[in-house]
Amino acid sequence: MTTTTNWDSPDWLKSVQIWTNNNLVKMGLEPVGELQKVSGWSLGYILKQDTNRGYYFFKATAFLPLFSNESQLCLKLTQLLPAYVPTTLFSLNQNQWMLSEYFGGSLPENADNLLWRGAFSQFAKLQIESTRHISELISNGCLQRSITDLPALLSEILNDLDITSSLPVKVSTHKNNLIVTVTNYIEELQQFALSDTLVHGDLHIENIAQQNNDFIFFDWSDACISHPFIDGTYIYRMPDSVEKQNIIEAYLTPWLYLADMATLKRAWSKAELVCYAHQAISYASMKKTLSNEQMKDLEQVYLNAFNRLVNFSCLADPNNHADEFIT
Repeated sequence: MTTTTNWDSPDWLKSVQIWTNNNLVKMGLEPVGELQKVSGWSLGYILKQDTNRGYYFFKATAFLPLFSNESQLCLKLTQLLPAYVPTTLFSLNQNQWMLSEYFGGSLPENADNLLWRGAFSQFAKLQIESTRHISELISNGCLQRSITDLPALLSEILNDLDITSSLPVKVSTHKNNLIVTVTNYIEELQQFALSDTLVHGDLHIENIAQQNNDFIFFDWSDACISHPFIDGTYIYRMPDSVEKQNIIEAYLTPWLYLADMATLKRAWSKAELVCYAHQAISYASMKKTLSNEQMKDLEQVYLNAFNRLVNFSCLADPNNHADEFIT
């Protein structure tokens, strides 16, 4: 199986049109016109199909080593956690194709603080509820990515010239200190004994939609089972402010049945570096798998992931000489 497809190939588009139409007809719907492109790049392709009863979404996801089988997983999430996700109607797992009900657009990046708070509070509830379904999620295409595996994976990456040659030289120079610091943070985070949950892997406001006065979460290609707080990447990166603290507290409040807020905030702070390590490994995997042409749209986020990891690690361990890393 190739990692990606020539999404614009007439033959591919024809086969997708046939598959989509056949499944819509099964539901008693009449397709109107042809599939229309919504977005597309090396990681996936989204189309929408008009019918006599409105639009439906088609999505195809690339086959990548650290991607879950999104089509299979989303069909299962519709069954297990329907209040939190768009309704997936059909999937073709061997192709990673899926057909979903139309759910409108995502929340804007500049969404009001109250929307951020509501969305991330809702997501915490999703994660907590997911703990009852871990085995089913794993058996339906969701990867397991334990944080305990991160140091070894990070060591492998930082000893890979294909990766380090495109990163600032000081990443390699101080790689041992970096791995030690990440390992220490993982050990400290584990002491809080929070169970692994479903993790989105790319949780930002534009992968959240509002439907019926509630929030639903989509784009699950990076999903895995891991430590819940590593989904905080976009919150971690916000400038310090009262608004940021309000969002953090909104997210942590549903977890109060496990510990008090002060304890949860300590765990949250320890998870930040672990989150960055997890994401750096994800982007390194893409770098190793995709062609240079396919990586063009991802090159900056790949570099950003390592810069965040290294810069935060340096703040945590002054022996790493933070000023040498910043680019």
